[in-house]
Amino acid sequence: MMKFALEFILHARGSSPASIKSALAEFGSNLTVAECQKHAESCNYQVEMVTEDPTLVFDLCSQLGRIRSVKVHESAK
Repeated sequence: MMKFALEFILHARGSSPASIKSALAEFGSNLTVAECQKHAESCNYQVEMVTEDPTLVFDLCSQLGRIRSVKVHESAK
C-alpha cells in the first residue's frame, strides 16, 4: 500500500503536543508534533507523519482544530 508523508499546521485549543501525538499515533509512523506558535488560548502545532490514509488523519485533526499549510507527498519510507 502507498504511504504518504504529511506536513501541516494544526491550530488547536486545549491541546498539547503529547495529546495530539497520542491521538494520531495509531494512524501512522515517524510522527512529530511541535508547538510552533502560541496565542492567548490556543497554539499552532507543526505536525509531520507518514500514513497510508491521509483522510483519516485530517478527519481526526479537524475535530481537534483548524488545519492549515498542508503538504502531502508520496513517502519513500
